[in-house]
Amino acid sequence: MIQTKTTPAIETARDPLPADQNGRWLHVCNGLDPVRDGGMVPSILGMTRALDRLSGSVSIVTVTESRLGALETDDLPPLHGPEVALEAAVAAAEVVHLHGLWQIQTRRGARAAARADVPYLIAAHGMAEPWALRHKRWKKRLYLALVESRNLREAACLHALSRPEIDHLRALAPWTPVAFVPNGVDLAPFHDPLPRSDLENQYPALAGKTIILFFGRLHAKKGLDLLVEAFARLASDHPTAHLLLAGNDDGAWGPFQERARALGVAEKTTYLGHTAGDQARRALSAADVFVLPSYSEGFSMAVLEAMAARLPCLITTACHFPEAENAAVIVKPELDAVERGLRALLESTPQERLRLGRKGRALVEAGYTWDRQAQKLASVYQWLAGGGPIPECVVL
Repeated sequence: MIQTKTTPAIETARDPLPADQNGRWLHVCNGLDPVRDGGMVPSILGMTRALDRLSGSVSIVTVTESRLGALETDDLPPLHGPEVALEAAVAAAEVVHLHGLWQIQTRRGARAAARADVPYLIAAHGMAEPWALRHKRWKKRLYLALVESRNLREAACLHALSRPEIDHLRALAPWTPVAFVPNGVDLAPFHDPLPRSDLENQYPALAGKTIILFFGRLHAKKGLDLLVEAFARLASDHPTAHLLLAGNDDGAWGPFQERARALGVAEKTTYLGHTAGDQARRALSAADVFVLPSYSEGFSMAVLEAMAARLPCLITTACHFPEAENAAVIVKPELDAVERGLRALLESTPQERLRLGRKGRALVEAGYTWDRQAQKLASVYQWLAGGGPIPECVVL
């Protein structure tokens, strides 16, 4: 999410891929559109950038057009699509990494890899999580029976971003190995926070407020219904508290806004809309507290970035980050629990919030940088392509 340079136009590659741009490690995704796909895009960008720094042998193919907006592309691996010979690119690769379920890129990519005898991984990005499976469940059950179950079973390996996701994937493909490699973050953009006044000058209502930041797609699964109710319960006790929402509206902003008006807290809420680049850094730099009250997550990039920015964080158990037990406030995705967690953070002293934020930053530094995760993924690719010892991150 936090890249800051202007994006040049991505040239559409036509079939076949240039020989020098068909990397041994091919990533296939729907398209890189952060407005539509939220945290999945910075996850793929961070992953492929770090892998390319490590190996110099990564390329990306998409089946729809990429719209990267303000995200930096200077150091991206070769990016092609949608007018590209996907099947030929898959056949020329050493290992193929497919991103997402229920979408055409996984169906086409898995089929092409099987025909060409190329090992492939599938990263579900939270799409196998029980809440996600219940969403449009009849369509997914049918597609699973006809298409996706075979894709998962025949994969050389599956890619889990969190420990619970290992079990979610196992439920769909019991005998397929699973590599546990979480998301990461690049720390450089978070070394020096931007002045709080940068955002306050744009939004004067934020001046002098205790800012509670929600950063992510405004989707039903993100628990915004819990957030508005919990905030309304404590707003009178904390008159300077102010909700700041940043992210593309995916259907939840209207209901949130309507409920905020009914509860009398609409004037204590500011909505930035889709936020990336320097504006994302401004939001993270200005915030006092970060909250993600989700019902369902893969492994949130927003949480890692908030921790990298040293923000004290409130997350739910559905964020699947138990490793953050001592570095964040973790509650169940229930109204009373979210209220208690928010109240505890707001009633902490600035020094206590600072200590919690530092613990989050230390956790990210120790285990959740992209370079560290790229080393794990590279070991998985090498194992799939050439055999040898099973990497420690692979669960059989």
